[in-house]
Amino acid sequence: MSSYFKIFMKGIRHSSFLAIMTLHLMSVEAQDTLVNLSSYPISNLSSKIQASSAISKSKSSVQLPFFDDFSRRGVFPTDELWEVTGVTANQLYAVNPPTVGVATFDAVDFTGMLYSYLTTLPTAADTITSLPINLNYLPSDSIYLSFYIQPKGLGYSPSRGDSLVVEFYSPMEGAWVRAWSASVNFADSTLAFRNHLERSSTTTHSNALDRNFFRVMMGITQPEFLSDGFRFRFMNYASISPSQEVQGLKSNCDHWHLDMVYLDKYRNLNDTVINDVAFFKPVKNLLRTYSSVPWKHFTRAFSEEFPSPLEFSVGYRNLGDEVWNVTRRYEIVDESGAQPDYLFMGGAENIHEFQDVSYTRFFSYNFQSAWSDSAKFLLKAYLITENKSPLSLPYYLNFNDTISYNLNFYNYYALDDGTAESGYGLYGEGAENGMVAVRFQNYQADSLSGVMIYFNRTYNNANDIGFKITLWDERNGMPGNIIYQKSGVRPLFTDSLDRFTVYALDKVELKEGSFYIGWQQESSGMLNVGFDMNSNNSSRTLYNLNGEWVETRYNGSVMIRPIFGKLYQIPTNVDIQQPSLGFSIFPNPAQHHIRLSLPDGFTPKAIQLINTAGHVVASRPYETNELFYLEGIAPGFYMVRVSNDMGRCLTGKVIVVK
Repeated sequence: MSSYFKIFMKGIRHSSFLAIMTLHLMSVEAQDTLVNLSSYPISNLSSKIQASSAISKSKSSVQLPFFDDFSRRGVFPTDELWEVTGVTANQLYAVNPPTVGVATFDAVDFTGMLYSYLTTLPTAADTITSLPINLNYLPSDSIYLSFYIQPKGLGYSPSRGDSLVVEFYSPMEGAWVRAWSASVNFADSTLAFRNHLERSSTTTHSNALDRNFFRVMMGITQPEFLSDGFRFRFMNYASISPSQEVQGLKSNCDHWHLDMVYLDKYRNLNDTVINDVAFFKPVKNLLRTYSSVPWKHFTRAFSEEFPSPLEFSVGYRNLGDEVWNVTRRYEIVDESGAQPDYLFMGGAENIHEFQDVSYTRFFSYNFQSAWSDSAKFLLKAYLITENKSPLSLPYYLNFNDTISYNLNFYNYYALDDGTAESGYGLYGEGAENGMVAVRFQNYQADSLSGVMIYFNRTYNNANDIGFKITLWDERNGMPGNIIYQKSGVRPLFTDSLDRFTVYALDKVELKEGSFYIGWQQESSGMLNVGFDMNSNNSSRTLYNLNGEWVETRYNGSVMIRPIFGKLYQIPTNVDIQQPSLGFSIFPNPAQHHIRLSLPDGFTPKAIQLINTAGHVVASRPYETNELFYLEGIAPGFYMVRVSNDMGRCLTGKVIVVK
């Protein structure tokens, strides 16, 4: 019997893209496989807060210029310019964007789930709509809207019938008008644009459609749009592939990436240059292998994980046609407060027109923490520029002059960066009893107390199947004997505030050295575990279907994290206690710190601060009456969660202001 299988992917962080093989799934022989995401782990709380924020905003119109390059931190585009949306702002899904950060369109709604109404026919999916804009100008004031787009990028290519569309809102007519659209055909390497207002079309031929950004320039001269209350919106039309016969493999698709949206007066068709210098890629992880190690193992891990000297690498570019003098500045913030902020310079040099610069600053730093079992460091890089021309864009271009990276150490080892671009697992006939194992190097003898696994939500919960958490020792560079198994385990989700599912394990004492952790299947269904394409650990990932361990062919990291020592994460299957009237947070809103007032009889052990995207931005042991400092915490809404030894927790909300 021939081996038939289907591979779906959200994105590959490499120049090559795996071929898609479409054959009958009911006769699939067991394979390890990647599938595209059926959802993003975006919390409902995030959506509600954004919606509330957008509704409560001032009704006054946005004034020109309107500019967004999506370089501000956050899961969604800023509500200072856009209505609440399911479009995500991110730094990882596009290839070589003009500036760090893009807005990504796909088939996932604002709750993080696949649009349930999608069919095999193109249907409107993601939409991002500007707030009302004062466009009360004359046609002679030469209003132009420009933006950059990229189909697919590191995601999934739009189908031939799918498109990206721009519509303008006419306040005079109270109606939306189709203004522009784009479609792509990767089979013949063509990208087609149509200006519906001018009834004109252009076609671009390129073998690198998914690796380049393409500029669009649109003049707005029609009187029906030139008034206060004008809006514009981008939307993608997406469709589910007709070959996706299995519900669990119906997945995200039809990616478009948007950058550098700029609307202003006194422009012209040749006004293609923005005089600015900006970062175009995020900060690179400092560690060689891991993204995090247990803080109690840090001393032994340091010499292996950190280069000597330490390296801070950045990439920035000149977007304009004039020379700038750029000074590089760096900062490391110890968020425990054990040491003052460490500031150092990276020198200054001229950057010429349209030039890209990759720069590595060598430095030394003493990593220490006031907390006994954790540490948090915020790494920042700044560009300080002196424009040699008086024609500079105002404050909104400052966001792309700063990039940052959170280097956190808790009680677990992590190979991944915390974000899934795809889903990994075993699927097909013969996958029952199959095993997946990921190799970790334990730098210090310690007790394994738990494991975190990142599960992708699937269409109709198709991955709600049982499995066994499994631990192996190492034998001849491969998984050896099973030294621990926990049976009857299933993927668990709460309110999506925790991206990882946390499982408590019976403590297993492990010596210093290599071990493997993963799972054994209990059925042929696919678990769909998160797969990080940004961190390549394929040599550490093995699967076993017929008694032989085989290294995976996919570049990336299976998102599983072993926990050592004290398990202060809350197991996902533990019921969360509802907020008590005796639990209060003050001051609220808070600027520098918060203090908690807890009910009698509740003995807290750990405190976490969770942002609206569901990320734990601060976590440490709780000390009675101790101030919880907010250095490095961006303004916004947060959930405060306090837990005790029994796995019970209290939750409350706080607003951080600056």
